[in-house]
Amino acid sequence: MALRLQVAPRALRTLCGCPTSVREQLQSELGALVAGLPLEGPLAPGQAGLVVLGSGFRVRYRLELDHRLLRLTHMQPPSSQGR
Repeated sequence: MALRLQVAPRALRTLCGCPTSVREQLQSELGALVAGLPLEGPLAPGQAGLVVLGSGFRVRYRLELDHRLLRLTHMQPPSSQGR
C-alpha cells in the first residue's frame, strides 16, 4: 500500500539544516520507509514509533493507515551530525 509522507515542522527544520549530500541520503531513506521497505523493524499502525535510518538519524513517526499517512514528528541527527 502506498503511503503519503507528512513531515512536521520540527522534523523539516532538521532536514533543511543538513548538508545537501546528507539531505539527499535522508530523502532516499525516508522514501524507502514510506514504500514499506524494512529498515530497523516493522512500522506499527496507529502508534508512535521510532526507526533508526541507515544514516544514523532517529526518526519518530506515527503511522495512520486509515488515512494512508506516515507522519514524521521528529528527526534527530546522529551525535556526529549534531545541530
